[in-house]
Amino acid sequence: MQFKQQKSFRVVIYFLYLVVFFFLFPSSFVLAIDHFSQVLIDPGHGGIDTGGTSGKRTSYYLVEKELTLDVARRLAHELRKSGLKVILTRTGDRYVDLDERVNLANRLGKGTILVSIHFDALSNRHARGIKTYFWHANSFGLATRIQRSLVKITGEKDLGVIRRRLRLTRNPTIPAVLCECGFMTNPYENKLLASASYRNTLAVAISRGILEEKRLGDFGIAPVAEIWAPLSKASDSPRHAHHKKIKRKKTVKKLEA
Repeated sequence: MQFKQQKSFRVVIYFLYLVVFFFLFPSSFVLAIDHFSQVLIDPGHGGIDTGGTSGKRTSYYLVEKELTLDVARRLAHELRKSGLKVILTRTGDRYVDLDERVNLANRLGKGTILVSIHFDALSNRHARGIKTYFWHANSFGLATRIQRSLVKITGEKDLGVIRRRLRLTRNPTIPAVLCECGFMTNPYENKLLASASYRNTLAVAISRGILEEKRLGDFGIAPVAEIWAPLSKASDSPRHAHHKKIKRKKTVKKLEA
């Protein structure tokens, strides 16, 4: 009888231990689920899609598609040194449709994460800083670690980790983040981004965030809830509607001429 009571007591203690462990360390189990060995790096824009530009009022004329490719190549080098497999959505100056990038990510599937690299450009020359976008709950830890690393290493203004339904954050079935690594139109950041050494610093910072996520998973990062939303498409973007309007006006002028 005493033996049965001791056994029951041990079972209860073991059960309570499991409950406490799951409550205190829920993210430790994410490490096994979201383990990855491959990184898909997406240099934003390319080819006929130049992305943003710094404009003529800055010290250096910068084009987003060139900056993204340069940082992506440097990031690939850093990650390969650490033993990770790396694929780039483009390795040269060519146009790749956003849906093609998403399809590639989905084909690579489990064991892969997607990191898209971009830069900001605004008419407000005072705007500056770095931010990282995500959508799915399983991408929040990765976005947080990359953002923290970028801000810590560059010393730039922290614009935060932002949840936004973009085609490269919502549509991939793998963990995916999009990094906005500074403002080409800000006089101070413009000079930084024109420097090869600073672009290398950006690559090192992103790689350290990725490697930390690989090592720790989401451990120590408060989880966020998953939010359902329809797939993102081109027509969701205000910029898309704006371009359609401009294109229509140009066409009308051409016909009238």
